[in-house]
Amino acid sequence: MRNQHAGLPFDTADDEIAAALEDVSIPTLMLSLVHMSGDPELIRSRLRPAGLFLNEVQGYMTEEDKAEVRALALDVIRDYRDRGCPEPEPIPPALVHEMMTWLVCEDVPQEYVPMLMEEMELDGTDARRVAQAKSQPQYFRMGADKEIYYDAVAAAYAQQTRGPPMAGKHPGVTCSPGKPVNSLKIGPLPCYVTPPQGFLTEESGIPRP
Repeated sequence: MRNQHAGLPFDTADDEIAAALEDVSIPTLMLSLVHMSGDPELIRSRLRPAGLFLNEVQGYMTEEDKAEVRALALDVIRDYRDRGCPEPEPIPPALVHEMMTWLVCEDVPQEYVPMLMEEMELDGTDARRVAQAKSQPQYFRMGADKEIYYDAVAAAYAQQTRGPPMAGKHPGVTCSPGKPVNSLKIGPLPCYVTPPQGFLTEESGIPRP
């Protein structure tokens, strides 16, 4: 399965790619080119940001350098497209550290690398993913018989102050110290609703107690 962060294959024309490159952060683009091409030498030349400041997304690079990077990017992206847009290989931690230092124009402590690797999920693995429970809860079905269920719930509330429900009208309602099997507790008093046979399905959205 393709890494969801790798993007989808594309067949965009050269002129459309070139137009899109006019409105990008050049330092960010260069890091993307490293990932896309697998060539770290792209950030080991003279083409690099001159500094970092809030909202200065171009890294104080000159217009000439930015134009040179755009031309380079068009070649890299064209090659990637023509190769069928293969899924990029994960970047090793050492190269990620180099890219971080390159982008902010100063040394970055090594301890930040594991955090960034986890956040970017370059290998397609979500390190914080919680495993889905193997067993699903049972539910009370609320289909054609929902009126019976609602009547039973209302009767259980009423029993707290007005005595027992009418015999035969509200099936499954009991008030006792012990909790009946597969029943639903209603209110603070020991009153319970035991739904009719067949209510324990996944159609209702009401979890089984």
